[in-house]
Amino acid sequence: MDGEGIRAAAMIAVTRGEPMALKDLRLTGLKRVTDSMMSALGKAAPYLEVLDLGYCKDLHNSAIDAFTSCTEEEAARYEAISLTSRDAGRNLADPNRHWRRVTRLRHLVLSACILLTDHACSHLAHAVPKLEFLELAGIGPELHDNGLVRLLNTTPYIRKLDLEDATEVTDDVLLALTPTAPTSVPPGRSRTPTPDPGHALEHLILSYANVESETLSDLVRACTRLRVLEADNTRMTGLVLKEFVHLARERKVTDARIVAVDCRSVGEYVVKELAGHTRPRMGWLSWHARKLAYLDGRDGEGLGVGQDECDSSRVVVKTFYSWQTVDAVKAAREKKRKSSTRRGLNVSGSSRQSEEVIITSSGRTTRWWSPGNRRGSSAPATPTLDLNTDRGEGCTIM
Repeated sequence: MDGEGIRAAAMIAVTRGEPMALKDLRLTGLKRVTDSMMSALGKAAPYLEVLDLGYCKDLHNSAIDAFTSCTEEEAARYEAISLTSRDAGRNLADPNRHWRRVTRLRHLVLSACILLTDHACSHLAHAVPKLEFLELAGIGPELHDNGLVRLLNTTPYIRKLDLEDATEVTDDVLLALTPTAPTSVPPGRSRTPTPDPGHALEHLILSYANVESETLSDLVRACTRLRVLEADNTRMTGLVLKEFVHLARERKVTDARIVAVDCRSVGEYVVKELAGHTRPRMGWLSWHARKLAYLDGRDGEGLGVGQDECDSSRVVVKTFYSWQTVDAVKAAREKKRKSSTRRGLNVSGSSRQSEEVIITSSGRTTRWWSPGNRRGSSAPATPTLDLNTDRGEGCTIM
């Protein structure tokens, strides 16, 4: 199937005037994703909550615009919003109003769509107010701050944001995600203010982003639900790492994780200082995890190295230095195994049965070993082989 099949199915629903009840649509790697296909899908599936368009190489900014745009006549049939050129991210000299459908999308995947830029984010602004998961990994340097900030300002319930490889993203995006202190409501007025973007943020990926350590620190303090922070290859310092670990334990966050691989300002000393509250890997107990050999403190192996990888209260810290702990645990286990094997061989050798000499009735000398390493044991004599006997059989079975 390609984009033409999706367009044809959507157009049938539009022609009949019967909206599709579709809520989850995953089109990863779909070919021929055109503007007409996205426009038909937007009109035919108003209840869509999950849309996966990752690795769609043909997806363009105009297709995202076609998915959210509508005319003033169509706005009467859908939930829509009217925007000025400034709000829509268009030319400020344009006096026209721009209409956009307000969708129900909660999860949107646009990762590795290499033709997209931050203009696609501008087209999504005000159209996805319920968005919780946004994945924009692998787009690269074409993703700038302007469109992202415009979109994030209209998504107050964002929980996960993936901006991996967005090398041109700066502190402006972090500032848009950092919630401010709640404003007080005057007495006598009862209203529920719209929460600030970032108040629900749990998972943030900023690998290779051009962000400063101070802004990261402010975000970690303000986002009280932040559980996962992946900021490898950034300017993160050891102070941010220490603050994240401290706040995660103070807030009693389970399975918290921070990635600081190739962060030059995060040194070995900081990782060792936090070793009492961290772990190098997020271990779990199952049959499928047996080959990963996670270190479980309840086993009492007594290796003298490593941290409990199955303790959910410990913060997972992924750095070059913490991974050395995994290698150290593996080496300690191998040393312990060899030592126990060597002791077993020594015990086995020392418990070998002692050699005993028996002289048969024919005068022939044979050798045997008494059990329990006791010479002259009172155990029954072993069968002997007498070659001079007149009996036909050569062995006597006792």
